[in-house]
Amino acid sequence: MSLADKLFTTKDILALKPCDKSPVPENWSGTLIDILDSDRRHRLWVVFRLMPRRLVEVFAIDCAFSAYAAAAYAYAAAAYAGAAADDAADDAAYAAAAAYAAAAAYAAYADITDITERQRQIESLIYLIQTYDEGEWE
Repeated sequence: MSLADKLFTTKDILALKPCDKSPVPENWSGTLIDILDSDRRHRLWVVFRLMPRRLVEVFAIDCAFSAYAAAAYAYAAAAYAGAAADDAADDAAYAAAAAYAAAAAYAAYADITDITERQRQIESLIYLIQTYDEGEWE
């Protein structure tokens, strides 16, 4: 049986001792993907504790790469604002406007990517679960 097909129950989840006493409905059973597809508040907490450790580690590395990419965008926005200030050193108003524009653009991008990144992470987890083969990971 693949990890994607393995069924977990309310009993399995409550054995993890969650703070929320009802992370899934009573008498529930489903797969890790069912949990991820739900809108339950602690779905990631549950899935990470039910997944094999190696799979959690791979996911953590994926998140680290995504965070690095987000930091690169922040650096680019700051560099743009700095370059605008250098180019317009004699015009403080222009530099301030450019810095504000860069910061606003980054904030808007960060707001949009926050939702997109969360969805990408869920999709990444689903992919890892679907393609996990215990024999290949040992």
